[in-house]
Amino acid sequence: MENITIGELEAAFDRGAAGELHVQLRGKSTSRDAGKELAPLFDRALAAARAEQLAVTLHFERLEYFNSSTIAALVQFIRAAQDRGVPLTVRYDAAQKWQALSFDALKRALRPPQGTAPMVVFAADDG
Repeated sequence: MENITIGELEAAFDRGAAGELHVQLRGKSTSRDAGKELAPLFDRALAAARAEQLAVTLHFERLEYFNSSTIAALVQFIRAAQDRGVPLTVRYDAAQKWQALSFDALKRALRPPQGTAPMVVFAADDG
């Protein structure tokens, strides 16, 4: 798959082993309308995952910054993946304080009701 560049954000797509599509994010996501700007990236990931029955892993470890608009777009993507039955993992760098705080808050906000399966797996890497 071809990589996508959106402003200062780069997304590299890689089909890994074991039926996974890895989306490596680098740079910064600063758009005030991240939902609209990131839609092509998220749509491409979901379309490929559904067509080839792949799980998606979003890699934020090398991302330098994202704003609150990006978090809102990510929540929409997580819900879209769940609606389409696409397994999703979000990997982040817990050694970067801003990432640890952002993803810990996101995990709490997206905690599934008791007795239901989680819609996303959050995986922290320590640098």
